[in-house]
Amino acid sequence: MTGIEKELVESLKKGNQKSFELVFKTYYTRLCTYAFDYTRQLETAEDLVKDFFLNLWQNREKIEIKTSLSGYLFRSVHNLCLNYLERQKKKNPEIPSDNLYLIELKQKQPFTPDYPIGNLLASEMEGQILEIVDKLPEQCREIFKLSRFEELPHKKIAEKLNISERTVKTQIYRALKKIKEAIPFLITTIFFYFLK
Repeated sequence: MTGIEKELVESLKKGNQKSFELVFKTYYTRLCTYAFDYTRQLETAEDLVKDFFLNLWQNREKIEIKTSLSGYLFRSVHNLCLNYLERQKKKNPEIPSDNLYLIELKQKQPFTPDYPIGNLLASEMEGQILEIVDKLPEQCREIFKLSRFEELPHKKIAEKLNISERTVKTQIYRALKKIKEAIPFLITTIFFYFLK
């Protein structure tokens, strides 16, 4: 650990909330992205990371970090994700073989806080999703891009395009449905691409 990291961890162990908030704000999004690479469910990934930070704060006095702070955080979330995947396999014996294969592949993937394969897969997936979005009907595509890429609320989109909020919600739902239908196929295609 660097000197700054040591000071931050020591301050956190003593119960300094500002130090905890700094760690949370610095790593939360990155850890959620990392967890999503395992769970493929954003809500689950966020829940795992939130649970981790809650546990970190409640057990702050017992923190023992032998490597770097980021290494410790990513390793902890990595282990939580593997435990989650193991529970999913036990709870759902009827998991489709494709999903089971992906779970097992993730469990065997070596830990790295940089997760280059995860980044590469995310990049491939993003490209495929953008292709789907580009094929949506014009109004649906425009509304989806304003919502997801420009992060405009439904009301603002409705005002900008002179349509009702109900239309905005309907079109976003249709776009998400199209993407969701394609996701299992995309995941399978991408993994087989890397296994060639």
